[in-house]
Amino acid sequence: MNKDRMDQSVLLTNARAEFMRSFTEAMQRTLPRCIEDCFVKADDTYSSLEQGRLLDARTVLVEQRPNILQQMTNSMDHLLARSFKTTYNTYRPSANFNTDSLTLIDPTAFEGGLRLEEITSRFRSEAEDQLRDLNIRIALIFEQEVTNERENPFRPYLFSRCISTTVDGLSVNPSLVDTLVERIADNFLSFVPTIYSAVNTYLAQNGIAAQLQLKIRKSPTAPMPHGAGASETSQAEESANSEFNEEQENSAQPQKRSSQFEQFFSSALNRASNLISGAKPTQSQSQSQPQSETGENSGITQSQSRAAESDFHHAATGPFSWLKNGELVGDAIRGFFGGNAASRSVGGNAGANWDNSEHPQNSAFGNYTQDEVTQIPADSEYGSSSSESRASVGQGQLSGAIPDFQRTLTPSGAEMFDGRGGVRNLILEQRTALNELTSNINEKMTIDIVAMLFEFILRDTQVPAEIRAQLGRLQFLVLKLALKDTSLLTQKGHPARLLVNRIGSISLGLKQIDPTGVEITKEICRIVETLLQDESENPQIFSRMLDEFDVFIARELRAGNTGTESAIEGAEQVRNRTLRFAHTSAQLHEALLDLTIDPFLQNFFETVWVYVLELADREDVKRAHRLRLLVPDLLWSIIPKSNEEERAQLLALLPIILRTLKEGMASIQCEPAIQEELMNWLVDAHTKSMRLNHNNTQQKQASLSVIHQHFNNFFADPDLDNFTALENPDRSDVNKFLDDAIKELDIRVQLLDQVVVDELPLDSAEVNLPIRDLSVDPVMEQLKAGVSVEINLGGEPGQGTLNWIDPALTNLILTLEGQEQPSMLSVRMFRRMIAHGRVKFLETEPLFERAVQSLLKSADVGDVGKLA
Repeated sequence: MNKDRMDQSVLLTNARAEFMRSFTEAMQRTLPRCIEDCFVKADDTYSSLEQGRLLDARTVLVEQRPNILQQMTNSMDHLLARSFKTTYNTYRPSANFNTDSLTLIDPTAFEGGLRLEEITSRFRSEAEDQLRDLNIRIALIFEQEVTNERENPFRPYLFSRCISTTVDGLSVNPSLVDTLVERIADNFLSFVPTIYSAVNTYLAQNGIAAQLQLKIRKSPTAPMPHGAGASETSQAEESANSEFNEEQENSAQPQKRSSQFEQFFSSALNRASNLISGAKPTQSQSQSQPQSETGENSGITQSQSRAAESDFHHAATGPFSWLKNGELVGDAIRGFFGGNAASRSVGGNAGANWDNSEHPQNSAFGNYTQDEVTQIPADSEYGSSSSESRASVGQGQLSGAIPDFQRTLTPSGAEMFDGRGGVRNLILEQRTALNELTSNINEKMTIDIVAMLFEFILRDTQVPAEIRAQLGRLQFLVLKLALKDTSLLTQKGHPARLLVNRIGSISLGLKQIDPTGVEITKEICRIVETLLQDESENPQIFSRMLDEFDVFIARELRAGNTGTESAIEGAEQVRNRTLRFAHTSAQLHEALLDLTIDPFLQNFFETVWVYVLELADREDVKRAHRLRLLVPDLLWSIIPKSNEEERAQLLALLPIILRTLKEGMASIQCEPAIQEELMNWLVDAHTKSMRLNHNNTQQKQASLSVIHQHFNNFFADPDLDNFTALENPDRSDVNKFLDDAIKELDIRVQLLDQVVVDELPLDSAEVNLPIRDLSVDPVMEQLKAGVSVEINLGGEPGQGTLNWIDPALTNLILTLEGQEQPSMLSVRMFRRMIAHGRVKFLETEPLFERAVQSLLKSADVGDVGKLA
């Protein structure tokens, strides 16, 4: 080493100053780029939701630009200080995480590890040469023979961590966090090589050359030792508050044959193997975990512990035994999700059929992007005979053994937390034992894919830790179902996925529904226990639990506020009245359709008498039937009478007709002018019908009984469970009735339609769109009670909770933060507000679907690096 070189501490201090100067200068140039980039991307996107997020992110960047720059600087300074303490030193901040302190609404200590790992990998790839030289120089300064990126105090992880920490500290809407992080990272990317070049230049000028005098070699990631020491090493090396993602970064040290996804999998498997091999739990865990007869925790045996160690060693060098040589992980997983299970495994000759799924174009998802993968419907409903024929395995040794895993190795909710406060991945802990029971490639692949889906679910910070722990207890049950029925992984509509998604969406708005979290926690625990104790293996139990959960949420939303409960009851009355009116109007219109009738009388029936019938239907069934009989009676009364018998019958019927007409019009307080006009018309009509016309004497007219028979369907009671009568948006009479009913009932709500109707133009595509068609819109699938939204009224965005959605898709009730009075909004206006970016769901995608997309995305990103 050059003896003229300055002291180590001085070198590092000055290098740190150069790094900070370059970083600050780069960020000063990055933020303006981000602002412009958000605008350009918003202009290019076809998604109104994405456009809204980008424009909102741009607003945050413009308004908080000085603050963001300052926070970036402060955060990087803090990260550097900690990083220098751990450089080539066995010291790591130890975890001080007690699971007793976890509450339902406390934020988890672990943040989006995958997001940071992906960004870190991009920074590493962008400055690969400069970073390699800097790793060597840092090793030389500390007189080391092995380079290790983790020991570089200026490693790329600091950039991604700094950006993420700064954005998280801005107190912006959660839906904007990922957008801001992504935009800042993308625009900062090109500056990373410049920053490392500046530090390299300084060190080179002071005698630190990248041309090694020592034999420097990169060391691959090795498995951590097990036993008692493993606990100490693990807790010493990973701080529960901040070092979790650094473990991922270290495991992502580049090996040309290992994809990023494989490294991520290995990292997760490493943590699982540490737990199963004897790592000491925290105090709270040791107190809560029962001891088995053999003295092992949670039913784990010594052989399983050794198996976990062996499994991790295999994972570190290539964890996926189901991959063909040269096959990309993303292609294999996408083909698997394509549902072409039969070509991958069935019988004992799985390998012979494997080639059919090697090419993604042969799978059901071959021609789709990863964002479209889970949206493609399967050939048939789950559970049908055709679906069962697609199930890859199902009845082998593995499927028979999983119930035992579920009974003996599913811990309680408290025991689901590991020593650092994370949620345990039970499948990864037992991966070797499960793999030993497999009979083909497809079973092994199913184990790994379900394990990784849960890895993403269990790390999803949008869901409180205790709820994730309860969902984690379902791992073996979900694996059992996935092996038996591939539709769980290929169909969004599978009951198990729908239940997981519903629980996840409720978690996001938990504070608004249940501020303490106690009642919802109890209900989720009850559902999980019911699922675990059921031995029917019928996925329909998930549907039943979902229905019960929906009923529970609806009850909680009503009971939480008397004003909300009153508003919902009023809205239900409005819906029933409107639906009754729409059905009666449709029945009357259909009955009159094939008849030749005077326009004046038809107009009276459809604009006046239908209101009379709706009111009578609500109040008195017998009276309603009598008022309905008036329609055929009145029609018969104006038909020309050809004989004395018919005229006599008319004379007897006329008093009843006139009395019924007056009674009905009085009930709705019909205007006197309308009543007088009708009576004058009837006098003329009846005079003509009584007058003997020799031209018509030979023409036989319909009898009263025949006309009554024609109106049989009109006499049927309206079906209030059938919402089709509300489908036609052009029914102005129905819309008017709805508005009138809301005003008449005097529901104490804010009518938001009136607030925003003039601000949002009606899209031409919406004009003729039936309401029920909206239900197939992916956005409308999220329209459920308890879901949280951001709504912009008058330029002021605020958060709200959907308390009630009319099953007929006419109106919804929501509560807005800061407003005591609930609000009512039509579903059609809600849809229009979404299209114009005035309403956004806080959960952009359901929990299970987020896991699927994260799995595919991480595999694809890793494959890109693998090919590079």
